[in-house]
Amino acid sequence: MALYVEGLSKGVANGGMAQFQEMMRQQLESSMHAELEKLLDTAEGAEQEVSRKDFEGFKNLFHRFLQVKGPSIEWIKIQRPPEDSVSPVHRGFGCVYGERQNISL
Repeated sequence: MALYVEGLSKGVANGGMAQFQEMMRQQLESSMHAELEKLLDTAEGAEQEVSRKDFEGFKNLFHRFLQVKGPSIEWIKIQRPPEDSVSPVHRGFGCVYGERQNISL
């Protein structure tokens, strides 16, 4: 998905950051709509109608996401978990920490 901002320097100089952000939001929504339409063109029959309904829901969610101002996470409020809440068990490849298993791929 290519993203081009027409009149970028003019928009920032004349209207400031708010105008630039609005231009970006509009272009993102337009680009997303175009890409979803391309995907819909690959579906056939009943699958296309189901996909169209799903994509409408996604476009609404994407629109809401773009409307939110500021950070979505307030990192200052994140705290470390209590010491006893973290276990030293490693479960990668079905192994428990400290054990070795021969795994052939």
